[in-house]
Order: sequence, then C-alpha cells, then structure tokens
Amino acid sequence: MAKSRAYGADCVLLAAFEAAYGTPPANGYTRLSFKDSTLGAERPLGYDPLLGQGRDAQDPFYDAVKDEGDIGVPLDLRGLGFWLKGLFGAPVTTDHHDGSFSHAFTSGGDLPSLAIEIGHAKLATPKFFRHGGAKLDKLAFTMARTGAANATISLVAQGETEAVQSIDVTPATLALKRFSQGSGTIKVGGTQLANVMGGKLTFANNLERVETIRSDGLIDGIDETEATAEGSIDVRFSTDTTLTAAIAAESPVELAYGFTIPGTAFALTFDLPRVFCPKKKQEVKGPGGIQASYDWRAARDPVAGYLLRVTLVNDVTAY
Repeated sequence: MAKSRAYGADCVLLAAFEAAYGTPPANGYTRLSFKDSTLGAERPLGYDPLLGQGRDAQDPFYDAVKDEGDIGVPLDLRGLGFWLKGLFGAPVTTDHHDGSFSHAFTSGGDLPSLAIEIGHAKLATPKFFRHGGAKLDKLAFTMARTGAANATISLVAQGETEAVQSIDVTPATLALKRFSQGSGTIKVGGTQLANVMGGKLTFANNLERVETIRSDGLIDGIDETEATAEGSIDVRFSTDTTLTAAIAAESPVELAYGFTIPGTAFALTFDLPRVFCPKKKQEVKGPGGIQASYDWRAARDPVAGYLLRVTLVNDVTAY
C-alpha cells in the first residue's frame, strides 16, 4: 500500500561493488540489513559579503558537495562479509568441504568502491537515493556481556542522485543470522582474558578525499592512507597478570575479539597479532569492585604480515 509519509521500517538498502570508480553497476546488487543511516549528500551555503551593498544580507553561494555518513549494521553471519570486503578488499576463502567456508580479510590492501542505494519504495511517489563512488573508512563496535552485537560503518562517497525507481528490482538476499554479545570473547595470546567487563575496537582506513576542481562540485576520488586499529578493554582488577606483565615489560601482546554461534562452527574473529597497552593507574572509586580500562593500539606484525585480520566462517561460498 502506498504511503504519504516515509518510515524507517519500509527503508531498503542495496549495495554493489563498482567495476570503475563512480560508475554504479546497472544490476548485481545485494539487499543488506541495517539499523540506521546518516549517509547523504550536503551542499552547504557559503557567505562572502561585499561592501557598498547596504545593510541587508546578500546572496550566499553553494559550496562543494560532501557525501558521507555512517551506517549501523548488525554483526551477522552472512551480510557482514559484504561490508568487510569493502573495508579490506577481497578475502582469501577456504572451502572446508563440509558446507562451511572461511573468509580471511586482511588490512593494508587496495579498497574497492561501492554503489549504495537507500530507497523508500512504499511512498506514493517512491524515492531512491543512490550514492556512487563510496569507500568504507571505519568500522567500530563495542563488546558487552549482554545485548545485540552491532557495528558502525563510516563511508565517504563521491555524490548522490535521486531516482523514482530502484536500480535493481531483483537484488540478491542473504539470510539474516546475528551474532550476540553473549557468545563474545576477548583473548590475549590465544587464552580467554579473565575478568573482562567490556571492550571496544575501531579500525580505520583513514581515507583521503581527492578534492580537485570540478564543475560539478564532486570529489575526484578517495585514496587510502595509513590503516590503524585501536580500542580498549575494561577489566576487573584481580590477581590475573596477563595484561599488567606485558605492560611492565613494554612488550606487545596478541589480541583477538571473537563471536561464535553456539552449536556450529560458524564464527567471527578479529585478530590483532601485535598490540601495545599503556600503563594505567589503578583508581579506587568506592566500596565496589575496582575496574580499569586499558586503551590499546595495534601495529603491523612483520611475521604475520598484517595489522588486523578478520576471519568470518559461514556458509557463503564467496564474496
């Protein structure tokens, strides 16, 4: 039924990888689940007053186009692989010959560009906002004891166009199966870290916009610079010395954030082979348990050959 007002429940997100930057493909899109989106183009007004024109304000001018924002996505078994490909490039896939496949995404490579369409198909006059030349800049998520596992993806696109019909009326779909916080783990050196209360992880490609002079006001491209990963671990102060010993020795540790689906071999693992933690003072803030938050920063491991590797084990043959 057609509606006169738009609702988020009716919103549909389609995405596909581009063969050439800024040229959205005509088909081959995948419908992806998402929680929210701030992706959109802006063209702000600039103002440069001239003298001798009286006291009343003069006309502003239209500045360059800025098309970027965040998309909230679930950490799920299948759809997340699409976003990981945008963040890291194509994975190395291993067939386990039992119906499961491991997809290893590694930092430091060249990134593909995407075309993304956010559509409101149930409006009386449908509206579809298409973003070409999009690259994924950041991924961030928080780990806790309970709740749904979600992440925020930050994007930068070249520009936005509007259409009255979808670019792909028969997109591919991926059955939704979410990871939960209750199946999450944080490991140091391959061993589950004791007394963990929570954690955060942020990976960034630190994209640089190529802002050349163009008559259409769009950027000319998006380049990757230094890839970084940082985060924090909240732990209850105890007799466990796994982190404090490494900090005292000023030596890096191997850190892994992971999720599983109980009863299956399916899993999601963020492996950081070389992580540095600063020394933190132990604060006592009352009669309750004493807790400390250790901020960490990752570096490229010369032996492993990467800063961060994300391994997604699922039943998807390829991305």
